[in-house]
Amino acid sequence: MKNTIEYLDDLSTMTSSTTRSSALELLTVIAYLVKQHKDDSKNILLSTHENILTFISDFVAEKELHWFSKDVIRWNANQLVNIVQVFLSLREQCSNNQDYGGKAFEVLKAFALNSNKNSDMFNVDSQNILNVFKVVVGSIEDKKLYDGACGLGLLAHELNTQKPILRDINEATVGMAKLLYALSEKEADIQQSDSLSDGASSLGVDVVVSTPPINMRVSESFVAGQNYLKELFIAARIPSSASESLWIQQALYNLNTHGKAYLQIIPGWLFRGGYDAELREKLVQLNWVEAVVLLPAGILTDSNIEMSLLILNKAKNKDTIRLVDARSFGERQRRKLHLSLNDAQKIKELLTVDQETEWSKDVTIQQVKANKYSLHCAEYFDVHIEVEQLDLEHELAILNEKQFQYLSVKDEFNQLLNNI
Repeated sequence: MKNTIEYLDDLSTMTSSTTRSSALELLTVIAYLVKQHKDDSKNILLSTHENILTFISDFVAEKELHWFSKDVIRWNANQLVNIVQVFLSLREQCSNNQDYGGKAFEVLKAFALNSNKNSDMFNVDSQNILNVFKVVVGSIEDKKLYDGACGLGLLAHELNTQKPILRDINEATVGMAKLLYALSEKEADIQQSDSLSDGASSLGVDVVVSTPPINMRVSESFVAGQNYLKELFIAARIPSSASESLWIQQALYNLNTHGKAYLQIIPGWLFRGGYDAELREKLVQLNWVEAVVLLPAGILTDSNIEMSLLILNKAKNKDTIRLVDARSFGERQRRKLHLSLNDAQKIKELLTVDQETEWSKDVTIQQVKANKYSLHCAEYFDVHIEVEQLDLEHELAILNEKQFQYLSVKDEFNQLLNNI
């Protein structure tokens, strides 16, 4: 039986002439079509190109997949036939539809995560980030979970919680997320929504996880009057660069009184002034900041920027904040970072063990206040510079030896010149 990587290679080759986002839309629809209509999918392969197009178009209409662009299926017949054959082959190797759905999900997940950088590609988490969240968040199967910028829903799927509440602004991304969850037969409340401006009431969940868009620009008028801004009111005006703060406020608003939030944010938020600094001050004073983890550069797919993990806890029982510097973790292979589950487990241990280490430190509210409410590790970790102690007599002896060798070579060179 082929493994996920072999199926991934086949599909990548077949879809190399189109954009990765369009390819994933088509692959997701065909994978789901094969699950719903296995025998009809087999029969249509023997028909004409037009009949194949009609078959897929009718399925799209039947399932009301309004987000799917029919232009995507106007490839040559051989490409479409080959793609259908790949998923039929996978189905034949599975004992039942449920098994097929789970394996098809893994293939499509790998296709999304292994996509090359592409300007038209929707926001997708990296396997590195999924590993970190899976281990650090831990078992939450009995918890109510929300993600307001879910993308394809891979993060919530990885955490295996029951019927997560997932929102995303992109219609096609939400459509694919619904099909991916249907393939793997997992329940989820997935809807298209702009989480920063939809005016929704608090969901009162146990856990919020999110990897919101990076460096997203916002307009103050666009989010004015939102309920989540009232819970932690900030007097400063909202600058266009404050999206990280808004996602943090929105996450906290949707938690219950004992809830926790895990948010991937850029490290700049940890020390910037203005609106961000006011929010950090409130969070620290409320004692809701449980931990901050600096993650290594390259943790995202095809980007070498550093990221951080902010952990907030409304029912925190310690009066210190755990800071973890994990920027040296992981292994680089072919200039790409691979942060394994073992690496993620090291981060988890640094967050949970009582004693401090060279990578972890506890800081008090007073210390953070003294540092203008900066939460960046660089403000608190001592930098040790090791200076090698030299044996001067030994070094002088080496220098004399080198000088003697130089003079010997110089004499030989001069003799050669005299003999010319």
